[in-house]
Amino acid sequence: MMDNDLTALLMDWLKTSLMLALHDITRLTRRTGLTLAQMNVLLHLYYSGPRDVSHLCETMQISPPGTSQMIERMVQLGVVERKEFPGDRRVRMVDLTELGQRIILESLSMHRAWVEQLFSELSPEDRECLVSTLPRLIESAAKVDIRPS
Repeated sequence: MMDNDLTALLMDWLKTSLMLALHDITRLTRRTGLTLAQMNVLLHLYYSGPRDVSHLCETMQISPPGTSQMIERMVQLGVVERKEFPGDRRVRMVDLTELGQRIILESLSMHRAWVEQLFSELSPEDRECLVSTLPRLIESAAKVDIRPS
């Protein structure tokens, strides 16, 4: 298989999986009243742990006032909480509440359901091939620089 063919296949997989994931996330945003940007913050906090507001500004590529307003709305919705940083009261840490964590776990459960359904339709040989290949692809993807430029 040519590299261009492999790239095209991976792009098709990425498109398909993104569409499925966004479908799940959109259903959750409608039900919870959260925006996609707020869901992104919840996911980031789930995977990275508590973060200070300035870190979220950089990650979300939103101005400090915009980030502060978004966090305030999320506090009011009960999905995140702000805490003082030990040793520096000027720094505010943002963390998931129990409700925020439940929303993310529900989202991940929805994703897992369609992933399991998709892969259950593969032959054992195809699943074995993915098991041996995907970790290397994930490792390579983790090295991609996604910092804002």
